[in-house]
Amino acid sequence: MSIDEKPQKGVTRRTFIKGAVLGAAGVAAGGMLAGCGVKEETKGPSPTTSNGTSKPSFLTPPDPIPDSEIKETKTADVVVVGAGCGGLIAAVSAAEAGAKTILLEKGDKPTTGAMWMAAINSSLQKKLGIEIDRDEVVAEICRYGGHLVDQRLVNLWADKSGEFMDWFMPLMEAAGYETILETDLKEGYYKSYPVGHVVIKPPKQDIGHLGDYGSPLFIPVLENKAKELGVEIYYKMPGVQLEQDNSGRVTGIIAGNSENYTRFNANKGIILCTGGYARNEEMIKELCPTAQYSGSSIAPPGNTGDGIKMAMWVGAAIDPIQAMMVFDRGLVGKDGKLGAPWKGGYLRIGSQPFLRVNINGERFVNEDLPYDFICNAGVMQPGHVWWQIWDGKWREDITRFHTTICSRVVPHPEAPPRDGLDHVEKELENFVKQGLLIKADTIDELVQKMGVPADTFKATIARYNELAKKGKDEDFGKLAFRLSTIEKAPFYAAKLSSALLCNITGLRINTKMQVLNEDLDPIPGLYAAGNDSGSFFAFSYPQMFGGLALGRIATFARLAGQYAAAE
Repeated sequence: MSIDEKPQKGVTRRTFIKGAVLGAAGVAAGGMLAGCGVKEETKGPSPTTSNGTSKPSFLTPPDPIPDSEIKETKTADVVVVGAGCGGLIAAVSAAEAGAKTILLEKGDKPTTGAMWMAAINSSLQKKLGIEIDRDEVVAEICRYGGHLVDQRLVNLWADKSGEFMDWFMPLMEAAGYETILETDLKEGYYKSYPVGHVVIKPPKQDIGHLGDYGSPLFIPVLENKAKELGVEIYYKMPGVQLEQDNSGRVTGIIAGNSENYTRFNANKGIILCTGGYARNEEMIKELCPTAQYSGSSIAPPGNTGDGIKMAMWVGAAIDPIQAMMVFDRGLVGKDGKLGAPWKGGYLRIGSQPFLRVNINGERFVNEDLPYDFICNAGVMQPGHVWWQIWDGKWREDITRFHTTICSRVVPHPEAPPRDGLDHVEKELENFVKQGLLIKADTIDELVQKMGVPADTFKATIARYNELAKKGKDEDFGKLAFRLSTIEKAPFYAAKLSSALLCNITGLRINTKMQVLNEDLDPIPGLYAAGNDSGSFFAFSYPQMFGGLALGRIATFARLAGQYAAAE
């Protein structure tokens, strides 16, 4: 390419279909590497979509909404679309910078979800004497993504995340909360980093469950801060179409529904923070096909790709290969169905490094891997699912395994509150009653209920017990203290696939959070943060950085609000 030639284009509604080979084969392969979900043996993605057209419906811009259907017009400097963590932070940041700000949300309240928020060089880390090599962190994040990322954005997070936390933590303290740092790290082949900040209710308790810490605490604080700063918040107001002037600048957004559309004009910019497309079956199938094979989903129901679709309709580029965050905790439902509507269960101990076998009863992997790596390994197996096996001494085993971040079960003084073993026991018994988990008094009964080849399975159990007693995994190299015999009744088996959380790729952006077109030039007036934005992750989520997804969302949302307000 000569110095005068344009750089390689991104992927847009125009170039997506041109890349049909990538869409049907390359993206599918990339999706496997990305840790997308799994399903029973199926044929590859069809070259046509479910509606029989030659391209997916979300790539076809809808007709412009006529003025006759718009009942009201409102104007602000900055309009933020989506009231999750990213949208609230963007709105607060824009308002702090002096911009008249409007926040739109399709639901009837803000969206909560994540717990850990990663940052480096925060005042809390400095207070605790924790030093993290910034360049090592950047290199490791880029390595997980095979450098199919914009390193300038990774650099930006590394340089600005601590600054964000130092703005965020006083807000939480003023609301009566405390921010703690998880410093007890996992041992193993994959290096872990003390980056995960978590908001808790003081004083810190050993036992805590979902809702007791993280976003269920800080989201209401951010919502109240936005209102205090004069942000106008409109709930039940989904974004529908972006509007552009003749120069191509995004000037506003039409939101609402056909009975009551409102035009929201933005003098300075629109910021998209709608949560990504983890609940849009069609987008998953076309952009990250293997994710449709996950057995369960904990993605918010409203994350249907609204922001990404609207941006693509005005010429925005997306990451060339799409990827999902998946955890190896997706209990396959009783009907065995994988994919949408993702009705399987969520097994909290699915990430514990117990024995895993395929549907032929064969062990196939070192079970002590990052969550999505296990999912990748499962995709490679017959039926694209796996069984997790453990026995009656599971309490002792889980305590010894010493997993961390969100797979941690046993409380630790250097970690946020955890569920504890008693809570897990109740959860397991409930899954047994629901028919989602197998419990048996003997190995023979267990294998009969599982329906896998008995001789092969029992030979696998015998070999695994032998390795555990030797204290050396001669077959797959798992660390000795994470081996465990399968000898003490009762015996358990869980049929697992991946559990779907969110997309980790999306719209191409630059370091000012501006959305880019297919020539990778900014689309004037349009910004994105959170799971609507991309250019930061690829292939696999860097799980050993606890809370990196939320840390990126928060840091970049603050920057998006500031940059939009400064236009």
